[in-house]
Amino acid sequence: MVSGCATVLVLTAAGVGYGIYSFVQGVEHGSNTCLPSDFPRYPGAVNGGFSFELNGSYPGTTCHVTLESSDDVASVTAFYQSKLNAGNWQVTSSDEQADLLTFQRARRDAPFGKVQVAAKDSGAEITVDVYTNTCLPLGFPKYPGARFGGQSAEVGATRACHVVFVSNDSVAAVTGFYEKALNTGEWQVTSSTGGEISFRLRNGQRTVASGTVTIGLSSDRTEIKVDSSP
Repeated sequence: MVSGCATVLVLTAAGVGYGIYSFVQGVEHGSNTCLPSDFPRYPGAVNGGFSFELNGSYPGTTCHVTLESSDDVASVTAFYQSKLNAGNWQVTSSDEQADLLTFQRARRDAPFGKVQVAAKDSGAEITVDVYTNTCLPLGFPKYPGARFGGQSAEVGATRACHVVFVSNDSVAAVTGFYEKALNTGEWQVTSSTGGEISFRLRNGQRTVASGTVTIGLSSDRTEIKVDSSP
């Protein structure tokens, strides 16, 4: 039986109790996690805990899983670098110093997420976060073909959202896209200078969201950083 397994489930409709109960029972007995069924699992790793949330402040779900292995960090990181660059998955960015990989479906935009490996005791702890949507406002324009590069979100009064995308296109092409797309419909560019575009989303005369898009080169690719609130 898996110990220390924390589960967060937010129900939006009645009549799902038995399904949730069966799901939790499966997790406790090691047969289920909230990860996609084809997500690669490191051989011999054991469950360290998980949480699954239906996001309240933005659409989609978040799955957070920890696994523990007796192998070293380098071996575990190499495994995920290989397995998440094959079949239905694609590594979109990697940080070797932090042993951090971001990934998404090879032929679809979602789900996407990150894997981070850290030393723990005499082995490694594997942390996996899988998302089905970003924390950005609904309808936020995404540069065509851009891949997921990272996400962090703060809930509560600030509801700050930070999302990174990566693209093989030029900085000029990406900048031109956002200068146009964020000046369409209810979106409005409030300033654009030095690779940073400030924007707001209106509902009539009221501003319901605002933020910045920062575009620049990172290694040999264009990195798109979006910060938005609420």
